[in-house]
Amino acid sequence: MGDHVSAIEVLLTKRDYKRAEVLIARLLRGTLDTESRLQLLIIRARTRLATGRIDDALVDLQKVRSLRQTEFDQPHLLELWGDCHLARFERAPVGFSERSDIQQSRSCYEHIVHEFPTYPNLGWIHYQIGRIFLTEHRTAEASGYFQNALLEPSTFSALTPFCYERLGFIEFYELRHLERALHFLGKAVDTYPSQEDPTWLAQVHTLRSRVLREMRRLDEAVEASRMAINIASASDSKRGVADALLTIGEILLPLPNREKETIQYLQQFIQISKKPLGIDVTWARVYEMLGDLYYRIGQYANSLASYDASLQYNPYTPWEMSMHYRLARTAYQAGEYERALHGIERMIRAAEKDGESVEDHRVFALRGNAHYALDQYGEAIKAYEQAKSLASPNSPDLETINQYLQFALNFARRV
Repeated sequence: MGDHVSAIEVLLTKRDYKRAEVLIARLLRGTLDTESRLQLLIIRARTRLATGRIDDALVDLQKVRSLRQTEFDQPHLLELWGDCHLARFERAPVGFSERSDIQQSRSCYEHIVHEFPTYPNLGWIHYQIGRIFLTEHRTAEASGYFQNALLEPSTFSALTPFCYERLGFIEFYELRHLERALHFLGKAVDTYPSQEDPTWLAQVHTLRSRVLREMRRLDEAVEASRMAINIASASDSKRGVADALLTIGEILLPLPNREKETIQYLQQFIQISKKPLGIDVTWARVYEMLGDLYYRIGQYANSLASYDASLQYNPYTPWEMSMHYRLARTAYQAGEYERALHGIERMIRAAEKDGESVEDHRVFALRGNAHYALDQYGEAIKAYEQAKSLASPNSPDLETINQYLQFALNFARRV
């Protein structure tokens, strides 16, 4: 049996989980003593946890418990049970996670801390408790556990960079300490073992790029995102590539003369990501950015299609009025004047629905332009007059509004 277990461990070290499970299943079908069966079930539970099959891992652990209840008093099984429940909580779809999973995992970890203070993987236990506190937005306590994890022993070679990454996450998203966040993320990269899965490094570089963006160090932010794309691509991690592509798109979006490059990154995101079946705010944001970029380079048909897709993926966007204005503006540039007017009407209705009123002179100037282009001079005059009343006396648009108002008046007299 020992030779078989060694062969399985070698496969797991190589991350050849499929072959490892096949070998375990074949052995479990044979005649085994209780000790051997327990050992194989525990190994398979670890394997299933590593491959995201959490419920199957918990089934194996329940079998272990049924075979020998006292086995669950051991810290290595308490750790595995806690890891499975925490993973199930984190992987659950939005709105379907169960706090009972958090309670189960926390109970296991705290039992280990209190009853097994010399446990050789105690650093990992502190790290996991820190992650639980993060789910409860208790960042100060989470940070304390991550700091403690750095000081405790662990059998997990990547624990140190994992702790640094979480500390960087807290400094960035919770405390807004950008320099400290960058420091911790740099230490995460520097301490990550070369033999570990490089996919995780792609996530760290993506987070680094977001911090650098906030620091306005844009060239470095772009370089960090490109590094993440390269690492994730080499590791065949579509999710890692997609996250980095979205991040670099957001970094480049406001920069002049980078529109075509940015469009390429966002189009790559769409190509490698799974198309959502319903509402998806990320895809809505990607198409919104594409709409803005296509507008800036004069590709109005593509811009309109992108804005339409954005509203399709998020029809309840909090920026509904802005989206309808941009649609109307783009439709006007594309020569679709009726559609431009329709977009403005939808914008005004959206404002009224929220108990607001539209007081931006540009909206009514655009409405006037669309009516003017359709030879609807009476309606154009009304719109220009409203735009004129809303524009400030020093507005650079005021002269143009007056000019087109006069044109509309002149044509209206001739009709």
